Amino acid sequence: MLLALWPAPASAQSIRAVFVGVDTYLYSTTPERKAAFKDLKGAVGDTFRIKEALKTLYDVKVDSLTAATLTDSKCEGELPTSITLVNKCAKRDAILAALNKMIDSTPSGDTLIFYFAGHGSQYADDEDFDQASGYNGTILPTDAREPGSIAKGDILDKELKVIKDRAIAKGIRFVSIFDSCNSGTGTRDGSAGETRNVPPLADRPPPRPAPPAPSGPGGGYWVHIAAAQDGEQAQEVGAVGERAGVFTSALIETMRYKKYATFGDMIRMVRNKIALNGFTSQNPMAEGTLTASLGSAARKEIPIDVKVNGTDLQMKAGKLSGMTEGSIFALFETEEDAFEIPATPLATARIALVSAYSSSMVLETQPAAKLPANIVAIETQHAFGDLQLVVANKIMAVADNKSVQIALEGMKFIGKAGQSQVQVWDDPDKPGHALLRANSGTVIGSLGAINDPAFSDKLQGKLKKVLRVQQLLALSEATEPTKADIAFCIGNVDYPAADKNCGRVATAPDLSARDVPQLKRNEAAIVTVHNQSNTARHIYVLGIDPTYGVALISPPPGTDDAALKRGRPGRTPGDTVVPTAAGTYRFITLASEEKINAAVFEQEGTNTRDAAACNNALARLLCDANKGKRDATAPRIGNWTAIVETVIVQ
Repeated sequence: MLLALWPAPASAQSIRAVFVGVDTYLYSTTPERKAAFKDLKGAVGDTFRIKEALKTLYDVKVDSLTAATLTDSKCEGELPTSITLVNKCAKRDAILAALNKMIDSTPSGDTLIFYFAGHGSQYADDEDFDQASGYNGTILPTDAREPGSIAKGDILDKELKVIKDRAIAKGIRFVSIFDSCNSGTGTRDGSAGETRNVPPLADRPPPRPAPPAPSGPGGGYWVHIAAAQDGEQAQEVGAVGERAGVFTSALIETMRYKKYATFGDMIRMVRNKIALNGFTSQNPMAEGTLTASLGSAARKEIPIDVKVNGTDLQMKAGKLSGMTEGSIFALFETEEDAFEIPATPLATARIALVSAYSSSMVLETQPAAKLPANIVAIETQHAFGDLQLVVANKIMAVADNKSVQIALEGMKFIGKAGQSQVQVWDDPDKPGHALLRANSGTVIGSLGAINDPAFSDKLQGKLKKVLRVQQLLALSEATEPTKADIAFCIGNVDYPAADKNCGRVATAPDLSARDVPQLKRNEAAIVTVHNQSNTARHIYVLGIDPTYGVALISPPPGTDDAALKRGRPGRTPGDTVVPTAAGTYRFITLASEEKINAAVFEQEGTNTRDAAACNNALARLLCDANKGKRDATAPRIGNWTAIVETVIVQ
């Protein structure tokens, strides 16, 4: 059985919402004949429909504004748990004020939904380079695109990110739902109807005043659900008075069918409904903490899609997503099923063969009935293959030393010979307790009392974290090194995106010979990756902190980014990387011609303050970088590349 947290039922006390819908615009073709876009007919209706669904299904206490009470003079409603702004009340400043007001009043642990239906647009990303598509998204309030205005009135995705970050920092679960065009990164065209798309801004918008900076205890999460990918059209259909967004209709149907579906399950069902209705050019997407349900906490397990064709089981993740031959998975029909307590799998399966992007599985236990064509898998036992750790037992007391040795001998991944990579030592401050240390003497973490029945599990857990990092970094070990076709930059200063020296002066003409990058503790760092290959690449950057914690830095977990075009730099937002402890950090960049699930590598740290000792090929690669050299080459295996950069945080 698998144990996980079942989502607590959402309630009026746990969900709040800001609803925005715009059909009529102040500067559309109706009042401004030379304008480039028309009014809509179904966005406001969608807003009231989603509002009613949340009220009925999740008992959200919503304000009194409805389609029946809406007039030209009454277009807003407000309660402590709900704010609605439609048409001429949905001005830019009013929308931003409503979001910030609701964040201020929403308690930590509650969910805040921001629903927007209306026009969406884009502007060229020619300075920040934080969108692989080359465009940033916008949503249009009713006062957007004023003729002659410099600002143009769009609400930029960057502005919404600041608001989202402030909510997360307060511990709020922030869920944005956009039924508009180009909404994949934060922002409706309608065949058989009015368009929900507006031409891109001709000029780059000027900088906007930033809302209050993020502060608070943290612990929140974010989910963004969008009607269409960047560059796609979100459609609305139906006769006058019955017009509705294709996406919102599918979303409401899904909520009614699976009230507590995870966001991952929800977006799969929404896509299927839209495709079955014939709208194959519109592909909704979701990103963020997709293992949560509406009103629930997130889960740590990462569900992976599996395609079933008779006895053939193909997992949509391979070596580049951390999959290994021999690893065991539990199989479920949906993510919701996987997160029940107790969770009862349909069957279990083992990975028999791994390629770069997929894995072939064989059943370990047989299902009671035929498996569905599409299922999800949760890893229950990870196999490390030939990768091993050699651990030195340095405990002084004979009885305690024997207990540690018995624990180590029970772990299949422990090497029996060779130089040790980590050591178990007596805790000088607590007799009878142990520490895990690197050969250099750096403490990796406390193991607690040796006579504790849980000691072996604690030791194994910390050793597995170290080994998982080595497995990740092993992707960069070269057999026949070639010139790297991606370049990684990181720096505290806001260096130009095109600068491959990261704002620093190289110590030698060859970039690989420059000094190891130095960052400042508690200061934001900017990461830039340059695609120097001959083809577009999907870029993934993972950061490994001094505690062996692994975080997916770019793109954010759950994001479905486009491939980075040839010769183009890609950047993380300037507040994404903030090292909070001094020591050695490592960054691995994966460049792939196909999409991967890099979030599988994420893990919490084990309280170490330094890198492993230089006692194997992998560690030597890192230690060479620590001495002021950067690995000059990167392996090219098939159609993917991996490089490692080591950074010192002072």
